[in-house]
Amino acid sequence: MTQNWGAPIPGQQWPGNQGWNRQPTAWGAPPAPGMPPQQPTPAYQYAQFLNPPPTQAPGFPPGYGQPPYGVPGVFPQPPKPRKNPLLAVIGGGVFVLILGFFLIALVNYLNGGGGGGGNDPTYHQVNNVPAPDYNPPAIPIPKTYEQATNWLRQNPIYNQSVPVPTNCTVAHVDPTTASNAELEEHLGQLTACLWGVWEGPMTEAGFKLPRPPATVYSAKITTPCGEADTGNAFYCAADQHIYYASDLPRILPTKIRTKPFVTDAVMAHEFGHALQARTGILVAGNAWEQKSTKADARVFSRRLEVQADCMAGMWVNAVSKASNVTDADIDNLKFLFNSIGDDVLTGKPNYDGDHGLGKNRQAWATIGLDNSQIGKCNTYVAPASEVR
Repeated sequence: MTQNWGAPIPGQQWPGNQGWNRQPTAWGAPPAPGMPPQQPTPAYQYAQFLNPPPTQAPGFPPGYGQPPYGVPGVFPQPPKPRKNPLLAVIGGGVFVLILGFFLIALVNYLNGGGGGGGNDPTYHQVNNVPAPDYNPPAIPIPKTYEQATNWLRQNPIYNQSVPVPTNCTVAHVDPTTASNAELEEHLGQLTACLWGVWEGPMTEAGFKLPRPPATVYSAKITTPCGEADTGNAFYCAADQHIYYASDLPRILPTKIRTKPFVTDAVMAHEFGHALQARTGILVAGNAWEQKSTKADARVFSRRLEVQADCMAGMWVNAVSKASNVTDADIDNLKFLFNSIGDDVLTGKPNYDGDHGLGKNRQAWATIGLDNSQIGKCNTYVAPASEVR
């Protein structure tokens, strides 16, 4: 299929009153036959890009998503000095050494938001991770279709690279048995690590990257982007949150549900949508979707989705050394991205959907796994056959 970008008509007005939000779509759910691409939410939600919603999500305290930690416990007292002054010196030295290690670990933990890890000083160090931002700055919005096209195809983020290796470590949590509290702690560490990998190149490209809150939910939820059932994970541009259903693993292939980094890769894909939002790619792509024919709109949607796959793979590449990602883990991730292809989910070869064929989703995730140059994820200059 040939991509029809459409040359902007001189003096053509940018539809500033449209809604660009994408409604949540289910991970692992087959598209309905003949289903058009995701529809925008009502136009009033466009205003939420200009004035993002409030300070924090209802019912969640500020900083939600961070690992819970409180006042450090009482340090054990050093043994009382004995008559032998040498023993007293040794005892005091051991205590100071233990206390020093504890404080270093605590500082690293707090500075990394739970996401800092590796000990190799040659790795990119993740420090000073901010708390999740419940009142982020507005998402960039292009003023013309010509500008939207430039943001898609020649975005400044494509000139940057992610730091490989990065010292972030991702602890393994079994998502099928973890409690909501454990999931919240883990996702807090995960978004800290995702932010730590992507903040540098985003800043260098001239963009701001607030840390998106990660909200865990266990029942049908209503968000500024619409309603979402369980068994899902999605990014909502209206409030710049990532939402994660506690039962997400049930919709993934059985053989990889409990494997390391699988659900983390799903979150990394959603964080990729956050990156697209902060760079203007998300709004620019959605604007072109709404302007295009149904067939071309699906191509735009697929370019957006497989780019997020590529970004997810690139993040895994950045943390793979510190997190001891194995070849078997990589194979599981490739299987994951193939299994959520439109053709695999529907059982229809060459199904013309809005997320991409399994082989292409896997291919773009693999490009990310093998690279650090973000321009390799520029799906908007790739042939249409590669985003089929």
